[in-house]
Amino acid sequence: MKNIIENAKEIASLIKKYNDQELYEKIVDLREQILELRNENLTLKQELNELKQSASIEDSLEYEQPYYWKKSNGKKVDGPFCQHCYDKDEKLIRLQESRKGLWTCLVCEATVYDKNYEPPPQQPETRSKWMDGLDAW
Repeated sequence: MKNIIENAKEIASLIKKYNDQELYEKIVDLREQILELRNENLTLKQELNELKQSASIEDSLEYEQPYYWKKSNGKKVDGPFCQHCYDKDEKLIRLQESRKGLWTCLVCEATVYDKNYEPPPQQPETRSKWMDGLDAW
């Protein structure tokens, strides 16, 4: 079975043989409209596939404060992902752990702390003995 564009080409060739210029121009216009519809159809198919993929991702995402995880069968399979980037732009940007429980997004530069966060140990304040004499002033 020939496709519609090939049929339009054949019809245009036949009309050209009979030297009917007006009919030939209408067939050429029809062919252009067919090409536009074909391109629109391809664009719509691509958009539909993107929407299906987005819905699939959304179904597998779970928010676990302060970030998102991809889960499958109730188990974490990928992540964590930046909550800000996903909520704002629907982009899954992997967070980077800089220390236990401290995560940073390299795109939006957000910093989040999870329940495992351990603050760095505080350093005792150190004073030099020569500074003790300055307190009297």
